[in-house]
Amino acid sequence: MSPFAALLAFVAIAFSAVQLCCAAESPFYPLCDDERAALRWLDHVTGTLPADEEKSLWDIGGTQHGILAKRYHIAFCGYAAAALGMRGGKDDTNTVSRILANCINRILRNDAWCYSQSKSYWGLKPWAPDPCYRENVMYTGHLLQLLALYETFSGDAHYWKEGFDFVWRDGRSVHYDVKKLIDVTTEQMRENASGGVTCEPGLLFFPCNNHPHVALRLFSNLGHGDWTADARKWEKWALGHFTSPTFGGGAFNIIYHVKSGLFYPRGNSGLDAWSLLWYEPWAENRDVAVRLWQEAARCLDWGALENPADEKDGSDNCCDPAKVAPTVAATFLAAAARACGDAATATRLESGVDSKYLRRDGGFYFLDLNRDWRIGSTANRIIALAISNGSSFRKMLCNRPLSD
Repeated sequence: MSPFAALLAFVAIAFSAVQLCCAAESPFYPLCDDERAALRWLDHVTGTLPADEEKSLWDIGGTQHGILAKRYHIAFCGYAAAALGMRGGKDDTNTVSRILANCINRILRNDAWCYSQSKSYWGLKPWAPDPCYRENVMYTGHLLQLLALYETFSGDAHYWKEGFDFVWRDGRSVHYDVKKLIDVTTEQMRENASGGVTCEPGLLFFPCNNHPHVALRLFSNLGHGDWTADARKWEKWALGHFTSPTFGGGAFNIIYHVKSGLFYPRGNSGLDAWSLLWYEPWAENRDVAVRLWQEAARCLDWGALENPADEKDGSDNCCDPAKVAPTVAATFLAAAARACGDAATATRLESGVDSKYLRRDGGFYFLDLNRDWRIGSTANRIIALAISNGSSFRKMLCNRPLSD
């Protein structure tokens, strides 16, 4: 091969890599009035509240075992703030940093990880009351992503240097720093044949495993390491096993039982949305996420989603998400549709929710829903709004200026 041909080949490979890494161009606008009202709302609900308002907003999730547990609401608030902060000015960035710090403080409280100390989880294990040592990526993944976003926006690395403590009700405590949390997580990725980390004892979910990979990409951008091999191992296995459920219902099988090697071979639209909203940012090839979204979109139940009911239908169990309120599913689906470039589907979903539940009261922007899912659903609606105006977690992970 001539030197000139070699140069052309190199340029082609480099250009292809950029295409694989970065999202398609989207409009880029400064924060609109609704987004600023959304940022104020996030700042308010994650901050210090009077006791009665704290209870009215955050007395949610019951035993914290289900998909409406506090940890998810907390994490989604942080992600929504970050989605807005990508396009905000310095004052907005400062607000986002404060919201993320508030979210980290809240998710470290033992009421957010108390479920992990039950006998059926890890309360009797030798490492108790450590909620992070094994499994539980449904908690550790979100904590990692919040920590990564906080350092990205604030430039403050004190969680690396000074760490943080998990303090249990009886006074026992466990000290961590970010490196220890990463090491505990990646050790499990490397010891498991799939490259994944289980959530509940012995159960592997696709959506939960996206969050540590988003976090690790951000920490890589910050110069803390390179976990590309871990991401590729999991992605290859997951795409080869989790997709195309035998009995349909969505794009991803709901659960993999590690010991038996068996899947629950059915999908769910809400799970698809959670999966693709957070797979799209770190996927090696964005086209794969887009194709999976197209498969997921074909399974949507428009009868429920275009006029979504705000009521509980008997279940918020991670292993049976089908009965979660349609409002919850619609907000997740709209955000995933935006992330995967399907504006038409996103608009249709948003219209159904907004016409009944969207409020712009007291300088705030929020969905007036059942308390059990109000915070998380509002946060996902804010993510969809931010993406529609040019925010992109994929560009953020690619370390590209959002205005490019």
